[in-house]
Amino acid sequence: MNLETKRIVLVNSSPKLTEESTSGLLNNLAAKQIKTAGLEIYRINVRQSLFQGKTENDFEAMLDADAMVLTFPLYVFCLPGILMRFLQDYYTFWLKQQDRVKNARVYAIVNCGFPEARINLEAVRVIQCFSRKINSIFRFGVMIGGGGMLQGAKDTPFMRKTFSQLENAFQLTMDDILNCGQAVMDNIMITMNFPKKLYFFMGNRGWYSTAKKNGLKRKDLYRKPYFQENVNL
Repeated sequence: MNLETKRIVLVNSSPKLTEESTSGLLNNLAAKQIKTAGLEIYRINVRQSLFQGKTENDFEAMLDADAMVLTFPLYVFCLPGILMRFLQDYYTFWLKQQDRVKNARVYAIVNCGFPEARINLEAVRVIQCFSRKINSIFRFGVMIGGGGMLQGAKDTPFMRKTFSQLENAFQLTMDDILNCGQAVMDNIMITMNFPKKLYFFMGNRGWYSTAKKNGLKRKDLYRKPYFQENVNL
């Protein structure tokens, strides 16, 4: 065990403004493991960092980190725009401070609305590429399918297995940080223990409800305002 590893930066990259997010829930679960291991935590909320002018302080913390855990939802099969902006700005900051870099270990926790966890893979690869750009060590990602259920169904019996898997994944992450693991690690995939057909049915009901609240009808969800037939190219 490497006792010199002390600071872990937890980055919550949910674009949500006020409502509780799945990324926030996952960050809290990871924080419990960090506290159990006796390590220091520095928490970053990307939205607050960008809109409240806290980026320089947060970037300083990232420079001094022994490990960074980036948590975010999948947006259009990749990273949320605010996280892309945040990482680009950090890279500019990093270029001016390279002599101070600790070569932190980097982990990604990404959840998507699709039931298949593997759909998160391309987003994890983006974090892996980013890690190389800042001379950090990307270790692995925790990829979660059906992440939208975590917040709303966290207290239901059928979610116990999923939360047990998450706890094991975060424990593995902490062990890897503490022991400075060198062996190649596979990404961890976690899928909800829930019937896929019922999952899609409930998801569609949610879209219909949201449309109604915004004065739309169900058919409006299927409109293609930018689609043109018989266009001559």
